[in-house]
Amino acid sequence: MSRDRLRRSAARSMNAGVAGTLAVVACLTGRATAQDNHIAEGQRIWMEKAQCQECHGWAGNGESSVIHSEGRAPSLRLTQLTRDQIRMTIQCGRPGTPMPHFDRFAYTDKRCYDMTEEELGDNVPNRGAITLQSYEIDALADYIAVKIKGAGPVTRGQCVDFFKTEAGGRCKGYPEQ
Repeated sequence: MSRDRLRRSAARSMNAGVAGTLAVVACLTGRATAQDNHIAEGQRIWMEKAQCQECHGWAGNGESSVIHSEGRAPSLRLTQLTRDQIRMTIQCGRPGTPMPHFDRFAYTDKRCYDMTEEELGDNVPNRGAITLQSYEIDALADYIAVKIKGAGPVTRGQCVDFFKTEAGGRCKGYPEQ
């Protein structure tokens, strides 16, 4: 093989390697963006659609300022539940507690804790004011598992990140770290 052909072959191989690396980086970047969007959608559902902050507080610490909250909800920042257990709780609520279910068909079959409405009787959780689709329950469970669970004490940075431009003075009472 001539030197020119060898150089061209090496250059093509190098270009293919670089192109492959760039494709992998683009793919990973796309996945990160998709995951970020999924978590952001979970936060939107938390704030706007399911209105979880009414009972759990905006930070998920169980400190709600809403007067009509049925009581202090547990801190999700301290929860030991797995992501799948969090998802089940959103879908099915908590029997015998104020935690509502957000699955339109909860307790119509055995999808929730392997029990039906007839078996639970008076302990069937109320249905949430709205219901969520399965993909919305997934996004909300992922948001809680990634952004709230294990987050420790609330910080000013978390407050500003949550409220963004609407943070104003509401975050000044939280420590920097």
